[in-house]
Amino acid sequence: MKNTISLILLICCTSLLFTSCSKETAMDPLSTVLFPKDGIIRIECSDCSLTYTVLKDNYAINVANSEDIKFSYVSSFELKTSVNSKTKQNIRLAIFDSRGRIVSNELSTVEEGTSKVNTFSIKAD
Repeated sequence: MKNTISLILLICCTSLLFTSCSKETAMDPLSTVLFPKDGIIRIECSDCSLTYTVLKDNYAINVANSEDIKFSYVSSFELKTSVNSKTKQNIRLAIFDSRGRIVSNELSTVEEGTSKVNTFSIKAD
C-alpha cells in the first residue's frame, strides 16, 4: 500500500514537472512588435531655434535657455539638426541615444543669423 501511494505521488509530480515547462514559440504575440526607443537632444543656448529630422519627420522648436527634447525611433537612422542663433553665442548640442550613451556633445560658437547643421548616426541596438 505504501509503495503504491509513493508510486502514484511520483507519477503526479513528474507529470506536473513536464506540464509546467513552457517553450517559446514563434506564436508569441510580442515576437513581431517593435518597441520604440527614446533619445534626448539637449540644447543649451540663450535665444536660438532648433530644427531636427527623425526618420522622415521634421520638427522645429524655439529655445530660450536650455531644453531637453525627447525623440523616438524604432530603427537606426541619421538624426539631422540645424541650430539657428539670433545672437552670437556659444551653443552646446548634446545627443543621447536610448541607452543613455552620448552620441555627440559639442560646444560651438554660432554667429548671429547663421545656422549650424549636423548629422548624427543613431543606432537601434
